Amino acid sequence: MTGLLLTAALLAALTAVAWRRLARTRQRRHEARAPGASAELALPIVSWDEMRPHVEGGRCGRCGSRLAQRGEGSREAAGRRLRVVRLECAECETPVEVWFDTTALRH
Repeated sequence: MTGLLLTAALLAALTAVAWRRLARTRQRRHEARAPGASAELALPIVSWDEMRPHVEGGRCGRCGSRLAQRGEGSREAAGRRLRVVRLECAECETPVEVWFDTTALRH
């Protein structure tokens, strides 16, 4: 009887771990395909103010804590001007980048 209970507890624990890993994998895949997640998926903007809602108040996809801005830079690729904003989770320190296509930016 005790062996059966221990086996059931072990199976429940393994199932919980597997479920969490699967959820994390799905979350990472979703984040990788989200608009702005890479240079190829850069968010087109026509004014600098359009960046603010995507950068400020963001939450970590892993733990839900606030993201803090750590830097930003510009790049050119395939005839497009890009701006990348580097963020970091305040709790788990997960790095996040948000890409913007500034080719049509009004000056």
